[in-house]
Amino acid sequence: MQNKSENNKTRILIADDEALIRQDLKEILNEAGYDVVAEAKDGHHALELAKLTVPDMMILDIKMPNINGLEAAEEIQVALNKRIPAIILTAYNQPELIQKAGTIGAFSYLTKPVKPQDLIATIETVKSRAKEIDTLYSDISDLKEKLEIRKLVEKAKGIIMKKLSLDEPEAMHHLQKKSMNERISIKEVALQVINTSGLKL
Repeated sequence: MQNKSENNKTRILIADDEALIRQDLKEILNEAGYDVVAEAKDGHHALELAKLTVPDMMILDIKMPNINGLEAAEEIQVALNKRIPAIILTAYNQPELIQKAGTIGAFSYLTKPVKPQDLIATIETVKSRAKEIDTLYSDISDLKEKLEIRKLVEKAKGIIMKKLSLDEPEAMHHLQKKSMNERISIKEVALQVINTSGLKL
């Protein structure tokens, strides 16, 4: 098993309509050092507890009263507006389950009865995969931000070039100098140029 100190920051919600299974899961997770923040008896209960605890990960049984584990995972992510990796527990190896789980952000599944070593290994794999996906989304967001800044700077340069009769390098230098002097970002300077008609250039 993993070192407890490595896992104690991972907050996990577990959901299963069988109390004994919930207890077994909790014992395995506690022993491994994870933080079980909520135990739900069905899908609706999982949704309510997730809103209160905002877990880092969910372990949900596929078959539960009211709404099943897949539906609960989907509703929780919509309600929290956040990607929360989920491990789905099932009594059978179901290819259609794997496909459906992938579409709602459930990163893996385990077949019951769950072995402690398999559960811990799956959690660590899911954590690693979730981190990779978060990094990817962050990179995409950074790229969009850079493109937005570039568009604003280009527009601001055009305004300065026309107003002060400067060439492009001179206009860029003007923006950079103003950014340094006022200790604000180049994006903020560009927005000032674009939006403030009375700006002293």
